[in-house]
Amino acid sequence: MEKSSVKGQESLEWKLTNRLCTISVEGYDTSLHEYPLKLTLRKHFASCGKIALMFVPKDFQTGILKSPLFIYFWGKDARDKALQLSGSDVGGWNVVVKPVPRKKDHRDPAGFNRFEGARELMVKVYDLPSSVGKIDFQIELCKHFSSCGEVTCVTVFVHGTYDHQRNAIISIMGQGCVEKAQELSGQRNAQGWNIVVDSVVPLSADKRKPTGCEHPSIVLERIKKAKMEKER
Repeated sequence: MEKSSVKGQESLEWKLTNRLCTISVEGYDTSLHEYPLKLTLRKHFASCGKIALMFVPKDFQTGILKSPLFIYFWGKDARDKALQLSGSDVGGWNVVVKPVPRKKDHRDPAGFNRFEGARELMVKVYDLPSSVGKIDFQIELCKHFSSCGEVTCVTVFVHGTYDHQRNAIISIMGQGCVEKAQELSGQRNAQGWNIVVDSVVPLSADKRKPTGCEHPSIVLERIKKAKMEKER
């Protein structure tokens, strides 16, 4: 029975792997932060197909990114489309795209400890056009808070309470990142958005985050519990 289960799992993994195609990407500045780079590349390769995974190797002693990084797409045609973008401009640098053999596996050696210590901020953004897409919204928030520390994730809520408002959770790390972000609260970015830091999410008991993101419902539950404890 156990052997049958193992074979079934291996067969499923093979089928899933067989549906993936991989490319390597070079040409980026390795001093960039990982998450904003991922967002930029997701936008750049959006026309190629659905991205299943993106792995950016990193020197964890220096915090400097390594090159190349790897992007996994669903579907065999995606790689050919991505290769056609090799040499194209990505906001000031030219992307170099190469095919990667399917048998290669690139895993994150840092695992759960990769973004240990990241803090989360509840952010409300006002006066932005309804035409702004999710990924552009995330990229602009990364730029806005880049002087405060390393933004590791921007989780966007479906909509805000009012028109031309959106809410998000910013995961950020770095010395004094919370205080620096709070100092920016209420300031407008180059696009004229009014970006307000509404609250700081209390730290959870388990600080390990495999991706730097948590589901919004989990974060909101932590905020609710913290408020109830203060009212006691």
